[in-house]
Amino acid sequence: MLRLATLLIACLAASPAAAEFVLNNLRMTLYHEMGHAVIDQADVPLMSTEETAADGFALLLADRLHSDAEMDRIIRDVTLLGRDEAAAEIFDPWAEYMPGAQRTARAICLWYGLAPAHRGDLARALGMPPFVARTCAASARSLRRAWAPVLERLKPSEADSATLRVRGAGKALHLLAPDIDRLNRMIALPRRTPLTVEACGEDNAFYYHYDDRMVICDEMVDALMRGARARR
Repeated sequence: MLRLATLLIACLAASPAAAEFVLNNLRMTLYHEMGHAVIDQADVPLMSTEETAADGFALLLADRLHSDAEMDRIIRDVTLLGRDEAAAEIFDPWAEYMPGAQRTARAICLWYGLAPAHRGDLARALGMPPFVARTCAASARSLRRAWAPVLERLKPSEADSATLRVRGAGKALHLLAPDIDRLNRMIALPRRTPLTVEACGEDNAFYYHYDDRMVICDEMVDALMRGARARR
């Protein structure tokens, strides 16, 4: 953990809050792409777009992997990034993603609904109106029910080795190393899935269905660092 914290500060030359902003948004990117991998490799039937399903999976997975205090910080940082991106967004009615502001609102809604007994104050501070609280709790219950049998089926056995395999190096992979380890202890993907950091020409991340490969773009790491510095 000391090495991780040192690397964050050295990479960002910024405050701990800025360093955490980068890490938390990288975490949610990793969990979202893991959602795509699970959907593909476990043949999960969908009732929504795959992007929306992967968003829900990412929040559920984060809630299983992180403490309540960590989840509070994660949703704050996801909201900050989501609102920045929504402000610069050009609306595309054919996009697979829901509009950015709505996507961020849904993240807050599901995060609240996964533990409504003690997340109400922060949810309201993040803009969630009280009248949607019951709907958000019901949506989170549906999310849990939908993914529970899939996650149970993918639970690793003692004989399983890590299926999400880091290849190469990069700041993002160093920062995410503990989270990747926790993922491999929770989920055994049906097929070996390499995770790399590459130059993509855009601020993004991908799971490639044709060869079971997961990529975090160098440009995403750089963009998060710029966003973190802008908040100092």
